[in-house]
Amino acid sequence: MIKEVEFDNLPGRFREIFSGCLGRPEQSDEVLKMYQAPERRLFVMRQGGSIVVVAGLKLHELEEPELLHLAVRKDKRRSGFGSALVETMINFFMVDTLAVWTDEDAVGFYEKIGFDIVNEIQTQNGLVRYKLRFSRAKSRGRLET
Repeated sequence: MIKEVEFDNLPGRFREIFSGCLGRPEQSDEVLKMYQAPERRLFVMRQGGSIVVVAGLKLHELEEPELLHLAVRKDKRRSGFGSALVETMINFFMVDTLAVWTDEDAVGFYEKIGFDIVNEIQTQNGLVRYKLRFSRAKSRGRLET
């Protein structure tokens, strides 16, 4: 079951799982504060009452929707939960495109579920970041949309 959660009322284990998608897990409280903005929303997916996936989404009427964070509990990775949450958000919010910035470790995951690389930058730290975009029109059949 997927549910939107409020910044001021995060369920147990949310912060722990969320920190798993950050390059610097110790900054999770600081990053989470960004979700106080009305266009930023947090979601959880549960299995048997336990959180298995957390996600952050930016939905602004004048900007492209963007998946800001996605983290799957370590013992539930590679089980389809991450792709199920992304698919549900795309369908629920009826978005035609969805962007995400990620590192090399997650590019394959996003490509597998229908995202395409549209940009690549090198950060000041020397890390490569990729912008990927899901397009409903281009990706018919990859996700059950």
